[in-house]
Amino acid sequence: MATNEFEDDANKQTFIVKDERAALKMRREETREAEAKYRAIVAREREASRAAQQIRQEETKLELAKMRLSQSASEKARTNIALTTPLLLVLLIGGFIIMLGTGAIEDEHVSVASALLTLVAGSLMQNLRSIVSEGAAEASDSNSKPSELKK
Repeated sequence: MATNEFEDDANKQTFIVKDERAALKMRREETREAEAKYRAIVAREREASRAAQQIRQEETKLELAKMRLSQSASEKARTNIALTTPLLLVLLIGGFIIMLGTGAIEDEHVSVASALLTLVAGSLMQNLRSIVSEGAAEASDSNSKPSELKK
């Protein structure tokens, strides 16, 4: 039995520390190693998270590109007009008000300028209304088509 006890004790790794400084140095080194491992794990997981987020962004961009490609020319035109018309109206009306405030338009020409602005704004609004109503009509047609197929 003495040999078995000796073999068990021989397999165990033991550190004999003679002074406290060496023990502190060992603990500090162990702590540094543990912190380095932790930082490496955190960096790896952070990189994996960034990669997953980048993949999701690329998938979203791809879906948007597919949607844009599947749009017809009239849908694209409607979208562009619907987005630019309000900006154009703000620019025209804001510019008119600013010009009135600064006196850039003479008093005799204010009525003519306001009439022209009214005509332009009215036609832009009419275009916008027709686009919205056509889009709503197409949406209702596309919603009604599957129900017609079921009958």
